[in-house]
Formats: sequence, C-alpha cells, structure tokens
Amino acid sequence: MGTRLNNKVAIVTGGGAGIGEAICKKFAQEGARVVVCGLPDDPVGEVAREIQSNGGAAVAFRGDISQPENARACVALAVDTFGKLDVLINNAGVFPAVGFIDEYPAEALDYLLKNNVQSVFMMTKFAIPHLQKSKGCLVSAGSEAGLEGDAQNAPYSGTKGFVHAFTRAVAAEQAQHGVRANVVCPGGIDTAWTHPQTSPMTTEMAKQIVSATPMGRRGTPEEIANVYLFLASDEASFVTGALYVVDGGLTIGKGPSGKMADQSMKKAPKDTLDLRHSHGGDTVARPFSQSDGGDGSAAYQEPDYRNERDNTHVVRNTLLGLSLMAVAANAVLRYFGKPSVRREPVNAEGAGQEASLEATVDEITAGYLAPDQDAFYSGTEGTFPEITDTTSPNATESDAGVVSGKEKKDHRNTSASTGQPIRDDRGFTDEAATGNND
Repeated sequence: MGTRLNNKVAIVTGGGAGIGEAICKKFAQEGARVVVCGLPDDPVGEVAREIQSNGGAAVAFRGDISQPENARACVALAVDTFGKLDVLINNAGVFPAVGFIDEYPAEALDYLLKNNVQSVFMMTKFAIPHLQKSKGCLVSAGSEAGLEGDAQNAPYSGTKGFVHAFTRAVAAEQAQHGVRANVVCPGGIDTAWTHPQTSPMTTEMAKQIVSATPMGRRGTPEEIANVYLFLASDEASFVTGALYVVDGGLTIGKGPSGKMADQSMKKAPKDTLDLRHSHGGDTVARPFSQSDGGDGSAAYQEPDYRNERDNTHVVRNTLLGLSLMAVAANAVLRYFGKPSVRREPVNAEGAGQEASLEATVDEITAGYLAPDQDAFYSGTEGTFPEITDTTSPNATESDAGVVSGKEKKDHRNTSASTGQPIRDDRGFTDEAATGNND
C-alpha cells in the first residue's frame, strides 16, 4: 500500500468500470478511502468489495447523479461515512452514438447533455462546500475530442469542451477558497469505448485510433489513473486550471504516425491493478433493466414524458381551435340575423375535454420536472425494501457496503391520462452514466 493519498477521502463517479474502476483501485492502493459511485445496475458493489478484500476502505453509492437529490446524497454518504471529503473525481460519462451531424440522433444529444454535463455540474455543486473545508481538489474527465473536435462525434466533443471550460472556471473562482480543479484529457484508451464490438465506433474508426497515435497503441486505464493520482495528491499543489492531455501524442500526430512508432512505445506497461471491469461502460443509451451485475441492485428507468406531453398539447390546441371557430361562426350568424347556433353541447364537451387535458398536462409537467421523484431500488430482483435514509452514517448494506440514491415511490412511470405504463420506444433512458472511457 502506498501513501500518496493517505487519509484522504475521494468520490469517483462512474467508478464501476473502465477508467473509473482503475481510479478507484489506484486511489485505494495509495491510502484513500473511496466512494465508488455509479448507476443502480453498475458493478459498483463488486468494485467496493474488491477494494475491501485487498485491505482498502470503500463504500458504493448507486444513483442518478444528474439529479440534485442523488448528487447531494452521494456527497453526504462520503462525509457521513468517512468524516470529510478531500477529492471529487468527475469521471462519469457516456458515448452513445456516432454519425455525421445531419444524421446524429437528437435523443443521443439529450442523453449526452444529462450524463456528461449535468452530472458534472451537480456533483461539483454539492461537493464544493466540503472541498473548501478540507482545502481539497476536483479532477474532471475531459477528452482530446474536447480539444480538437472529432469528426462524426461532434456532440460528444462539445460536451467535453464544456467540461474543460467549466472546470477551469471553477479553478479560477475557487482558488480563493483553497480548492484546486483540473482536467484529464485521455486519447484512445483500451476500454469498451474504443472497440467496434462494444461501442458505436466503426472498425475503421477503431483502426484510426491506433494509426493516428504516434505511440502506436491505445493507452491503458491504469496509465490514465496514474495521472488522476498525481493531480489528486499534494504533489500537484501548484497545479490548477490545467488540461492534462494523456493521449500518446494523438493531438500532435500527423497522419498514420503510429505505424512508425518504436517498438518500445508500442508495448503497454504491465498493470499493477487487478482490473475486472475495464471493458464495461456506457456505450449505449441503456433501457430499463433489472440486471445488476451480480450485486443485487435493480435499475430504474425514468420514463420520458415529453412525447405524451407534446401529443396532449397538440390535441388541446386542436380542441381550442375548434371551439374558437364555433364561437366565431355563431357571432357571424347572429350579426346577419340567422338563428343562433347551439353551442352548449359543443362548449360543454370541449370545456370538459379541455379541463381534463389541462389537468393531464399539468400533472405530467409536474412529474417530469420535479427533481424529488426519482426512485432507485436496492435489494434482490423484484423486491423493493424499505426506504434507505442516505443521510445517515449507517445507511450501508452490511454485506456489500452499498448505498442507493434516494428511494421514493415514483408515479411517473404511468400515464396521467390512461394509468397505463409509459414506455420510451426510442430505447433511451435518462440516467447518469458509468465509467468514462474516452
């Protein structure tokens, strides 16, 4: 066991797979106490237990950290369990699609913004007061794509550009409180994200990663974790607002320079960490799943109410338009002395439908926007235990050290108008994501 992070407490988002797993285990190896944060169906419990089995201290947190109550609960877990917070690693991210901009799915952009942007903001917001107390630091996951922009990956590149600017701005404003903030910008790393079998990348894209990298290979998750370790340690005491590019020279490469790399550079260093989830990670927009990776947590998919809300809006406007036409026609007929059109049945029916639709829209809007309605369940599949108070220092499962995000009864998975389950036929889910594996 090392001592570079001795007695420090760190939260690592997206800690269940890929680079996130490597960061968690590297930090624990150097003496940190770690909160392994991920979605309900991420193997965060497994990673926490693996750290514990090697003599480290770790607890797992499950929840959608793009939602404020879950981000707050994650920070509270760290402070309640370990007494403070020294380091925040904003590693969680997704990579759901590639494509030319005119063909890129709009739903994938929504998914990116929630999981690559909103989760970083929420975690930073709730961690900062505690980092000010400990004079700690945060490190965010950027990307070479956020520096250069990747063809057929423009939306992802844009979200990483946000992370770069956001973190540097945090560094500028928080220096007066003793908090450092930096960014690690990986290139092509050997995780699920850079292989066509496990990601949206094409075979040609995957080949270009290696050929365009002057060192002629992908990086390893542990090589990236080493840089996070430096930036989180006191060795980086004079480093803030920096973008650390860790890409094997990809951003300075000219053409297929990887083919000319010396053999010593093409050989990856031997791993020192026991990584079991390197090729896990969020490379698709995950639908609802009861899969838990073996550690007993069921995932909850927040339904998408936007389509129903939009359809209701159209129907309501149509009815209003018909009602206005009837009123106008009646006025014209009265003006010219014709018998008045009987509008009571039309208006009564229209008013009744309009009132019903108005209530439906209001209920759906309240359900879609209210942040305190998210539900994440823990326990065996198909079983929903009593609510866990994540603000309590004892809110962990004794067998795995796992804590879920705020658990509440959630009415948003049923239609306000029909009472039937609402399903997202696009297959996209509003969940913050797993390990960042750029």
